[in-house]
Amino acid sequence: MTACPQCDQPLKSEPPYAGWCPSCDWNVVRAPSTEKTRFARLQTHLVRGLYADITHPKGAAPDAAREAATAGLGGGVAGGAARVAGYVLACLTHLLCPAFFLIGVYFVTRWTFLSFVPAFIAFDLAWLLRPRPAPFPAGGLPLTREAAPDLFALLDRVGAEVGAPRTDLVAVSGAVNASFMTYGRRRRRVVEIGYPLWLVLTPQERVALLAHEMAHSGNGDGRHGLVVGSALHSLGVLRDVTRFDWQEGDGMSRLVAEAFLAVLGLPVRGLIMAMELLLYRSAQRAEYRADELAARAAGTTATISLLDALITRADPVHHFLDAGVVATRTDDLWTAIRSYVESLPESERERLRRAARLEELRVDRTHPPTYLRMSRLAALPHEEGRVRAPGGAIGTELAPPAARVAEAIREDAQSALYH
Repeated sequence: MTACPQCDQPLKSEPPYAGWCPSCDWNVVRAPSTEKTRFARLQTHLVRGLYADITHPKGAAPDAAREAATAGLGGGVAGGAARVAGYVLACLTHLLCPAFFLIGVYFVTRWTFLSFVPAFIAFDLAWLLRPRPAPFPAGGLPLTREAAPDLFALLDRVGAEVGAPRTDLVAVSGAVNASFMTYGRRRRRVVEIGYPLWLVLTPQERVALLAHEMAHSGNGDGRHGLVVGSALHSLGVLRDVTRFDWQEGDGMSRLVAEAFLAVLGLPVRGLIMAMELLLYRSAQRAEYRADELAARAAGTTATISLLDALITRADPVHHFLDAGVVATRTDDLWTAIRSYVESLPESERERLRRAARLEELRVDRTHPPTYLRMSRLAALPHEEGRVRAPGGAIGTELAPPAARVAEAIREDAQSALYH
């Protein structure tokens, strides 16, 4: 066994995986992030502060603190003020659309040749910033109640436990993720099941996954609301339009145009960041609350196991799909993914857990670090779970759309080889 170059202790190594040191964590993080910006440090401060506030609410007696923690309370005036400010920014964002429209009308009424250029830009910005409902999940295949009665029966039972409204559709996609959202002008409710993630979970972990996502329908997460959610969606569209995508060989005219758009997009990015910072605390609190409701529905053991799977199984699935090998494989994609994940040695799973803890600064802006979510659930009273996973009928119902999703993933991978 090779010794660690940093502390001279034995390394853990199971070929073909590279060795790492369990004593000093050498080579645990294979691609460490060197970016330690003020925003990243602020994120870390907010994450730790929120966790401390939830687990030990200030000024509360021990029994009251435990009761508040179980109820998902805490946050106080500061969190409420930040959330109100986020809603104010969202409303101002919605006012940008009529404002740009009126600016465009003003320039058009000037009736000069030069006025039509800013008028066109103003009308275009008004169109991009128009309030719009979220679209159906990209790449998702719709599954109705008639086509999947057993799956929807499970969704109804889970929804009753977590207080979620009735699900209208299921979207089966190739994402290594899951979500609950409303889409379209009729605000139809859809549960997205990313089949690559669903595939590597146990039946009871799948119940926990559905419960966690459906709990977001009413746990105080402003990002899923009509006002803030649609504002963030409109700003996201404008951010994508103004993204700098110039590449070598595109020409100078394209470079000038892309640079101009990127400069115009700076205020948009600043507004998105401001809204996310204001909603940061409520968004992360909502994740903790969704975990609690998932534990109530599926059980504490299954929910903690699900969170561990997001580190030790979902990350390898991402690696498998991004490794460029999908395009050249001729075997069944889902069987290959399941075999790949099951073949991971325990030492590699442990490295992934440690890497997740060491990469605390790299948490995203909506989810707390997974290990903190697991610690939080372990500290709460144990839940046995009120919804049991059904038999194999759901797998049969998901098989047809899953086959089409696998075909789409393979076709996308093959087309990427030519770019």
